[in-house]
Amino acid sequence: MDSHTYVNIIKEKLSPERFQHSLRVMETAMGMADRLNVEKEKVYIAALLHDYAKDLKPEELLELADKNSLLTCHAEKVQPDLLHGPVGAWLCRSEVGIADEAVLQAIRYHSTGHAAMNELDVVVYLADLIEPGRSYKGVEELREICDEDIYAGLLYAFDCTLLYVIEREMLIHPYTIEARNRLLTIKR
Repeated sequence: MDSHTYVNIIKEKLSPERFQHSLRVMETAMGMADRLNVEKEKVYIAALLHDYAKDLKPEELLELADKNSLLTCHAEKVQPDLLHGPVGAWLCRSEVGIADEAVLQAIRYHSTGHAAMNELDVVVYLADLIEPGRSYKGVEELREICDEDIYAGLLYAFDCTLLYVIEREMLIHPYTIEARNRLLTIKR
């Protein structure tokens, strides 16, 4: 498929606001790709399609996840929005025909991270958090850290995510804890 086809696919799937977010994530990710020497075609597709299932209702996410054996922990049942990555990856394979496992993995884990994150995963995860339309406490600092050191930015992003979840008394996805712990282990 050509790049225009992917744009049209995601435009049909998302609200206008979320579609614009996906375009900004793709542009941000493409800018980061050179720094980590990541294949730009994979970055383009994964970043553009990362929120493929984001506009599904919680009950739809739960139903698709349960039906297709995508549930991995209790947190996903209680907070079904955590399933938009895994369900999105599954739908990208089944509806869009994406077969590239690296692209599907980046989509699957873009909101939780995971212990064995590769460069493509890191680019999509961070681009989603720092795209220009984001305006939350700490985003400017995260952007600055990412400009200096992407992996320091990743650690800061995990820390901010954990604080956000804790402040709201939400469940923490085990993949985020594992990803943070692995990053700390590798850095030492």
